[in-house]
Amino acid sequence: MKLTMLGTGNALSTECYNTCFMLEDNNNYLMVDGGGGSAILHQLKHANYDWMDIRHIFVSHKHVDHLLGIIWMVRMICQFMNHGEYKGDAYIYSHKEILNLIRSIAGELLPKKESRLIDDRLHLVEVKDGEIRIL
Repeated sequence: MKLTMLGTGNALSTECYNTCFMLEDNNNYLMVDGGGGSAILHQLKHANYDWMDIRHIFVSHKHVDHLLGIIWMVRMICQFMNHGEYKGDAYIYSHKEILNLIRSIAGELLPKKESRLIDDRLHLVEVKDGEIRIL
């Protein structure tokens, strides 16, 4: 398994991107957190990852510096799904509060033709303490 740090900064960091990382195993990817905004797309590209290859995302908690990049990933995934360019389904794993927040923000900010893909092809999957998932 390969670990790639996409960011190592904290919430107030201005010199590096907020903490998030990618786990890779046999061309399967799990992104953990998304940092603080659209720069997640740059960080992925800089680390030689194509965001369209990411099918699994885990969000650890709802701090802005971990969540806003996820909103950008949701936007990109749904937009490209809608245009037929993102192949397959995608999964975001987190606890219920964060998933409800993602659903709410996407519902408010994305066009209906894109947000309708949430729970259809972009699955928001609740995980609980002690649970084990095989991806």
